[in-house]
Amino acid sequence: MRRRAYLRTGAAVIGSTGIAGLAGCGGSGGGGDGGTLRLAFQAPAETVDVNTWDAADRVAPAEYDLDTSIDVFEGVDLAAQSVLSGNADVARGSVTAAANLVAAGREFTFVSVPIRSTDYVLVTDGEIDSLEAIVEQDAVIGMSAPNGLDAVQTIALLSEEGVIESADELNFQRVGYSSARRAALAEGSIDVSPQHYAQWLAMREEGDGLTRLATFGDVLTSWIQETYMVPQSVIDEKRPQLVDFVAAQLLANRRLADDYERYGTLIDEYVDGGGPEERVQRRTYDFLTDVDVWPPGGGLGRDEVDYMLDLSARVGLTDERIPTDDVMDRSILDDALARVGAR
Repeated sequence: MRRRAYLRTGAAVIGSTGIAGLAGCGGSGGGGDGGTLRLAFQAPAETVDVNTWDAADRVAPAEYDLDTSIDVFEGVDLAAQSVLSGNADVARGSVTAAANLVAAGREFTFVSVPIRSTDYVLVTDGEIDSLEAIVEQDAVIGMSAPNGLDAVQTIALLSEEGVIESADELNFQRVGYSSARRAALAEGSIDVSPQHYAQWLAMREEGDGLTRLATFGDVLTSWIQETYMVPQSVIDEKRPQLVDFVAAQLLANRRLADDYERYGTLIDEYVDGGGPEERVQRRTYDFLTDVDVWPPGGGLGRDEVDYMLDLSARVGLTDERIPTDDVMDRSILDDALARVGAR
C-alpha cells in the first residue's frame, strides 16, 4: 500500500533516525521494504513539481505495479540525510545540494532530472528596489537550507550579475520551503525571497506591495532545478525498481506537456489548499511548459550537470570541482527511455 506524504522537520528526523542517522552515519540507503521504493521529497507539493507526485503516486503503481512511499522533509539536506541514514532510497533535490554532500564524503549518484529549468523569481519588499540594494542594505534573504536550490540560485544570480564576489556578503535566514518564505515575506520577517512563479503571481494579485527583481531562468540558462539522487548501494539493490520509477517519471512528464486539465487535477490533489486561482494557474502552466520544465527525455545532460558542478565550486559549496563521472550515471535513465519508447 502506498503511503501518502507527511512533513518531517529536523526534530522529527532526529526522533526517528537518531542523531547518527541525521549525520549520515547510520548506513547509506537500502534495507527496509524491498518491494517498496522509498522516496524523500524536500518540500510539500508546489505548482512546479506535481509531476513528481504524479509519477510516484499514480503512474508508477498503475503502469509498472511499483509500490512507493513518500516522506516530505523541510529542506533537501534533511531529505538527503534520510537516504544516507537508510530510511529512504531516493532523494529529490538540487544538484548543488548533492554536490555539497558528495564533497563531504557522502555517496550520491544522479539518475534522472524530473525538473529541468528554474521557475523561480526573486521577490522583495518595497524597500529593496535593486539587486545591489540587497547587499547595500544587508537585506535578510529567506532560504530553505544553506545548500538548497533557492539559496544557491540566489548566490549564482547575484554572482553572475556582478553584485557579489562571495556568498559571505549575503544575509541568509533559514525559513523553510517556499510557501513558508512567502508568509515570512508578507509579515516582514525577511526582506527577500526566491519564490515559485505561481506564488509570485498570487502575491501580486493579492496586492502585497512586493517587487520582482529578477527571473532566475533569464540568467541561469543551464540550470537543473532538481534531480533524483541515489546511493550506489541502493542502485545495486533496487535497480529494477529505479528503472520503473524513472520510466514512470518520463510518462508523467510527457502526459503533462499538453494537458492543462491534468495539471489542474494534480494541483487540486497534491498542492495544499488546491493551488492558485484559475487565472494564475493557467498562466503558471503556460510559463512552465514554455520553459520545458518537465523534460520528456529525463533531462540528465552532461553539459547541464557540468554547469551545476562548476557552479557548486564557484560559489563555495565544494572546495574542488567534483568530476562529473563521479556523480552522474545515465544507465538507469537510458533503460527507462528504452522501456517507455515513444509512448
